[in-house]
This record gives sequence, C-alpha cells and structure tokens, in this order.
Amino acid sequence: MKKILLFCVAVLLCACAKQPPVERGPETQTQLDSRWLKFTALSAAVPASPYRLQLSMRFGAKGDTRRVTALFWGNSERQLRLDVMAGVGAVVAKILEDGQHFLVYSPRENKGYFYQGASQPLLQVGVPVPFDLGHLADLLNGRYAAVFGENFAAASSLKDGLARYELPGTPGGSLDLNSQGLPVFWRESSDGGRGWSMEIAYDDGVHPPLPRRLTLIHSNGKRAILLVKEREKPATAFTAEQMSLALPESAPLLPLAQYKNQ
Repeated sequence: MKKILLFCVAVLLCACAKQPPVERGPETQTQLDSRWLKFTALSAAVPASPYRLQLSMRFGAKGDTRRVTALFWGNSERQLRLDVMAGVGAVVAKILEDGQHFLVYSPRENKGYFYQGASQPLLQVGVPVPFDLGHLADLLNGRYAAVFGENFAAASSLKDGLARYELPGTPGGSLDLNSQGLPVFWRESSDGGRGWSMEIAYDDGVHPPLPRRLTLIHSNGKRAILLVKEREKPATAFTAEQMSLALPESAPLLPLAQYKNQ
C-alpha cells in the first residue's frame, strides 16, 4: 500500500512540474479579422485636435547621410505646416500643404516653389518619406487606416506573433500588425521587390502607443530615419496666420521641379 501511495505522489509531482511551452498554431481567419478590427478601431479613436511635433530626420545612402530637424504642426485638418532646419534656427525650407496644393519657400534662395497633384512631393524637397504631408501626419498621430486603408485583400499569421495583411489600392504592398493591431512593418511591394519598406517603433509612454521612430529603406540603397523627439498638444487651435505661408513680395514663384535640395 505504501508503494502505491508513493507512486501516486510521484505521478502528481510530475504533473505539477513546469510543462514545456505549447507552440501556437496559425491564426484562424476569424482571429486575423479580429486583429484588423483592432487596427481600424485604433485609427477611429484618435481625436481631432491641434498638435505640434518636433522631429529629427537622418537620411542618405550608407556612409553618406545628413541630418535635419523639423517642426510639424496642424489642427487635424488638410492644411499642414512643416519647417525644416539644418542647424539651430537655420530654416532651409518652409512647407505648406493644403490638400493637393503644395508650397515651399526657401529662405536662403528667397524663392517659392509650387506644386499641385497627388504624387509624393516631400521626396523632392528632401523629406525622406514616400507619403504626402497629410499621410505623414496621419501616421505619426495614429490614424493608420487613413494611410494604409480600411480593407485588406488577404491575411496570414507569422511565426513571430505578427500577422501580415496584403493591401489593395494605394499605397498597396503588405502591412504587418502586432497583437495590439499596431502596424510595425510596411513593404511597398508585397513580394519584397523594389520600392520602400518601413519599420515603425512606438513610444510606450503614450496611451495608446504612437510612432516614435520610422526607419525607411529603399531598394536603391537610400535610407532614412525619422524620430519624434517631442509631442505637444496646444490648448487652442492654430490660427489661420499660423497655418499660412506668406511669401515675401521679392520671392519669385517657380515650379517645384526646379527646387534644389539644400
């Protein structure tokens, strides 16, 4: 009887011992749909309010990069302002975007440059992101669905706990979401071919977390890092004067194609 009792105790001890982790299988379509719903819910929960961001940007090819800082502000509307600086207080470009109207003023040249269209004018003025200013504002302020869309064409689970969604339309490509529904990696080409890819790191001190760093790589070797150094939430909206960009009377207005990077 004692031997039987000892045997039963041993079996119980083995059962209570730490069990090896069980590998999680691929997510079901329902789980993938649920993760995407988290993604769209995060975007819908962002309040419309004024903001001002202090940014640091480093870009160029490997071994040949340059650094600028920037102030980026708006009232959560289509009209946006960005001042780019190379050094303390040395403004090299003042930028206004209002829908598809894009205006740049270069204080060093005392020239203005104008563009109207739906392409990516930021790349042409040295701001290393493959989006317009409106989409950059949406991304940095947590309105992710406004950038990547509210629908996906296909989805699959990844081994590292992420889920990958193939995106229709523009910008297209594929988007990886973490368990919170936050986008952490985007590829302009779904098959990993030519074009941009972007890694998104978050500031956990903000709730819900907001992008702290964007790391962009192009298949041609160009790289860029955009870092959010400080977020401000003004108590009142920016005035029309603060959101405008008035050119000096002596500044000619030229096509954006003639703009030269400072």
